[in-house]
Amino acid sequence: MDFKDALLFRHACKVFDENAKISQDEFNDILEAARLSPSSMGIQPWDLEIIRDKDLRLNLRQACWDQIQLTSAAEVVVIYAKIADLDPNSDYIKQRVSSRSDKTKSEQEAYLQTYANLIRTNIGQTPDLVYSWARAQCFLAAQNMMMQAAFLEIDTCPIEGYDINKLNKALNLNDPNQKRVALILCFGKRIRPAQAKLRRTLDEIIKYR
Repeated sequence: MDFKDALLFRHACKVFDENAKISQDEFNDILEAARLSPSSMGIQPWDLEIIRDKDLRLNLRQACWDQIQLTSAAEVVVIYAKIADLDPNSDYIKQRVSSRSDKTKSEQEAYLQTYANLIRTNIGQTPDLVYSWARAQCFLAAQNMMMQAAFLEIDTCPIEGYDINKLNKALNLNDPNQKRVALILCFGKRIRPAQAKLRRTLDEIIKYR
């Protein structure tokens, strides 16, 4: 399978085969695709939580408008967007910058200042603005995970539809200024054929200047 084949294979699978499993090696490849994903200034503003507890999955399904994917998928991953950790003075940011062994101490300090300027002037410093920025990058990791799954002929479904209060309660998220759910990804094997993709043509979406 080449990249285009994987693009054609991938679809938002609404019904998974509950009896189909994913090997741990395959799932590790999918998780590795998230780890290797690009992020602004290499900050990696995400955390992943793998949900295997059946009762918790049922609570998530109830919070996610009763979408059956949450209980029929072989694996469920919640992707969190960091918020408090992205403050320029946080230990997390300092650790990320200090891990840059390709930079001298003075270059690391300059890099940290560049990051602080980015947050202050381009992103904004309120939790909502930081969340919006971090969440957009979480989707880069999600896309890589979905494409790696497609190469392995594993189906996926990204989920954004949920009652946020019920979801936060199910996941024990008590402080929205620390981190928030960016999206949920379900992995498994389809039980029915995928429908044909409906996409605009290149002429409709591209403009040259």
